[in-house]
Amino acid sequence: MRDRTHALRLAAWAGLALSGILLVRLLARDLPSAAKATGLLGPVFAFLANQPFVLLFATVAVGYALGRITLWRFNLGATASTLIVGLGLSLWASLRGVTFSVPDFASTLFFNLFMFAVGMKVGPQFLSGLRRDARAFIVLGLLVPLLSAGLMVGLGAVLHLAPGLTPGIFAGANTATAGLGAAKDVYLREHAGDPTVLANLSTAFAFGYCVSLVLFVLMMKVLPRWFGRDVKREARAYQQELEAGEAHPLPGTALALAPEAESLEVRAFRLENPEGEGQTLAQLRERFPRVALERVQRGGQPLDLSDSLRLRPGDLVVVSGPLAAMVKATQVVGPEVPDAVLRAVGLETVEVVAQTERSVGKRVGELMRTVGHGFFLNALFRGGAEIPHGPETVVRRGDVFRITGSQLRIHQLAEALGGRVVRPSMATDIVTLALGLSVGAFLGTLPIPLFGLKLSLGSAVGLLLTGIVLSTLRTRDPRLGGPFPEPARQLLEDLGLNVFIAVTALNAGAGVIQSVRAGVLGPIAIGTLVAGLIPPVIGWVVGQYRYHMNAGLLEGAIAGARCSSPGLRTAQEDTESTVPALSYPVTFAISNIVVTLGCYLLASLD
Repeated sequence: MRDRTHALRLAAWAGLALSGILLVRLLARDLPSAAKATGLLGPVFAFLANQPFVLLFATVAVGYALGRITLWRFNLGATASTLIVGLGLSLWASLRGVTFSVPDFASTLFFNLFMFAVGMKVGPQFLSGLRRDARAFIVLGLLVPLLSAGLMVGLGAVLHLAPGLTPGIFAGANTATAGLGAAKDVYLREHAGDPTVLANLSTAFAFGYCVSLVLFVLMMKVLPRWFGRDVKREARAYQQELEAGEAHPLPGTALALAPEAESLEVRAFRLENPEGEGQTLAQLRERFPRVALERVQRGGQPLDLSDSLRLRPGDLVVVSGPLAAMVKATQVVGPEVPDAVLRAVGLETVEVVAQTERSVGKRVGELMRTVGHGFFLNALFRGGAEIPHGPETVVRRGDVFRITGSQLRIHQLAEALGGRVVRPSMATDIVTLALGLSVGAFLGTLPIPLFGLKLSLGSAVGLLLTGIVLSTLRTRDPRLGGPFPEPARQLLEDLGLNVFIAVTALNAGAGVIQSVRAGVLGPIAIGTLVAGLIPPVIGWVVGQYRYHMNAGLLEGAIAGARCSSPGLRTAQEDTESTVPALSYPVTFAISNIVVTLGCYLLASLD
């Protein structure tokens, strides 16, 4: 019965796929490109080429779906799957006479969103990781591209590569678009834009880029296993080590305002105990400083919560506070009343920054006994780090209080501290996002004089560093910028990279076919394999045996040294953490400059 059901399901999917093909062929019959396309799927490819939006996101959808499939405890992951699906479709379409051309601006836009989103995640821990392993990061960022450049010089001499091929292979093998631009500038100046040389450069880069992109992503999934490393376990251990002493997430980070395990309880009681009769709210607050009276109802009417209010028998009293403190307080009140409406006082966890003279210089205990009466102080942060706190802790300007309490109490405390209340939000502040993207891209264009050249970091590095700086500053003052919730950040990271990968792969088919037809496939393939895959393996050996690096950090460092953002994403998927992103920015920035300079020199030597 199960086999029959499975067969019927497959038949239904096959029928649906065939119906879709026939429908698209019908829609494509009036397209000029469809007449030149060959085969059953030729008109389908022509239709998709005419509808790049449909093509792009269909590729992403299929790539993500394929990446979830696990065979023999191994799966490709979304990044590698999207790359393979896009490249496969592009090659297939090219063989049927159709060339895909998704606008490059889509690639740039989504890639920049990805880099900024990564920076917004890793900022708080980036500096800590850099202080501990900076030397290893710098060595790997120099070693991998320099080895690659040296190998390309040797290959160029042995294979007698035509002008344009050596820098093209080098840039493509390292997936460095900036290097392609540097080499092209040299040829335009010294070879007067010789079309043969420029064609060799573009062809070598396109084919090398595609081959290197696919093989390096696959290599990143197996490289740790070759050396017997458990990247998931090591990354988790490193994360725990970084977070040692920080019992709570830092302000401005993903889980900063998530509900606390030690949050307040809210209970309603009827005053029947003689010990509580005649007590004023001021007396009860002094006696039970960790418990707050949120509401008092008498005869069905709410009363004003003034310090002079005296409780009478039969009053309904709503209190909030840690459970242990509440048990003592309720012993002087009476039995609990199961009234959910009465208990709905609107508890929430927020952050407030100390700014006014009413709070700065005061002790925490004094502050909480007065305006902070009844709050639960979850954590106290100073200078982007959590600090131990107690009643005698002196408040300094800029201290961040993470508190849980009712809306009324939060308003009272915010007035005393003088800070804007930072609440959890599912909305994303577009001003923060747009300015961050604009500033990061601008920084990437600033020229860096080096050996007579004017290089630049590129928008990718600029956006990554901008995200790191902004997220680091937000741990010190969560009011900086608007809300940037983790689900939105994660969407930008996931979608940004995979759309970039899809655009790159879909546009690559024609270049690969051109390489094959030009008869330079062999030298380009050899150069890409040697210059693109040998240096990362050597870099891994150096990182593991010379610097004894954590495997998660080492994965990120190798991906950065190879200027491979898909490699970074693969490392994050393998480790199920952001640890690889801590080492990636340093090696990426160094390698990007070295590869650009190397392409310039290789082109000058042609």
